Amino acid sequence: MCEGNRAALLDAVDDALGRLGAARGSLASTGGLAATVNAGHLARRELEQHRSGARHAVKVDLEARDALTNLRDLGNKGGRLTALDGTVAIVQML
Repeated sequence: MCEGNRAALLDAVDDALGRLGAARGSLASTGGLAATVNAGHLARRELEQHRSGARHAVKVDLEARDALTNLRDLGNKGGRLTALDGTVAIVQML
């Protein structure tokens, strides 16, 4: 399932490993994780604000020639595929 989104997944894994490396370095050198904890808290607050925004649904006909391109574009804009109705994908957007 992840193979179709390989490039984005590799970027996300690299980012996560970089953050873990920074946290490990901080813990090893100063014994504290304040910067990591504060960054995580800020990110969580931003995510909650993002989620509280108005949402709307976009329907994508999966039999259309450009369906995959449309789904990728919506995903790049923050959309999430939340349901399938026959040959129609329902994508939730903010």
